[in-house]
Amino acid sequence: MTMKVILVSDLHLGYENSDKTAFNRFLDSLKQDTKATDLVLLGDIVDMWRRDSSGVFLENHDIFEKIVLLSKKMNVHYVAGNHDYHVLKLQNHKYPFNFKPILPLRDGQFHYKFLHGYEYEIPPQNVQVYEALCRVMSDEIGDFESDLWSTFARGWSNFRSFFSTLFLKKRKIQETAKKVRVNAETRLSTTLTQIEQNVCSQVQDHEIIVFGHTHHAFVSTSGNVANTGSWVTDSQVHNTYVELSNGKPRLFIFEGNEIT
Repeated sequence: MTMKVILVSDLHLGYENSDKTAFNRFLDSLKQDTKATDLVLLGDIVDMWRRDSSGVFLENHDIFEKIVLLSKKMNVHYVAGNHDYHVLKLQNHKYPFNFKPILPLRDGQFHYKFLHGYEYEIPPQNVQVYEALCRVMSDEIGDFESDLWSTFARGWSNFRSFFSTLFLKKRKIQETAKKVRVNAETRLSTTLTQIEQNVCSQVQDHEIIVFGHTHHAFVSTSGNVANTGSWVTDSQVHNTYVELSNGKPRLFIFEGNEIT
């Protein structure tokens, strides 16, 4: 039997811009998909950096009830992200699905590698930091951390822009970035981030890698790398997922169009 794998990531339940409502409808639609064999949650499904982990699971019990019901008709896999890294500690219990750092699957001649994507950061991050951020966070600290991170990110972006204009004006930074050509009614950025470039440069000849993390949905022109995008409304394009069958990843906007 040929596998049909549905992959989603970066829902960030608990974050105010998470589109939980649409994701609920997405899970309902999977109940009608008679060909889907596997659902892969590629990390950052819950946001334990911004919210108390117990509370965020409780307030989103409806989501997980639907996922548990889906596990009775298809295989459900949960790959940990950096924002929900703590799920890797939830082992040796009778949960309806397992939590993994990386998920390899094989479908005939096709070798799939599914992971969140933080592994390709340069320099590599200490995963103990991810675990610590998940464990110590409360709603109050999470709000502070989120505001602090947003402020830092805006400041760093402005500094970097100034630095580039002042000192790197003559350098064509765009020439160093790999491009991914996409055709869609919705405009997508065609410039890959450093993380995305790392994935594309490290994929093996026999592999197909699907990851998340960067919130930038795309499929490479060679068809051996795909990013699932995100379900947060502050991403330029959101509510995206990857469908993988016969070694071919296809990218869709839920309740929208396929991105080809």
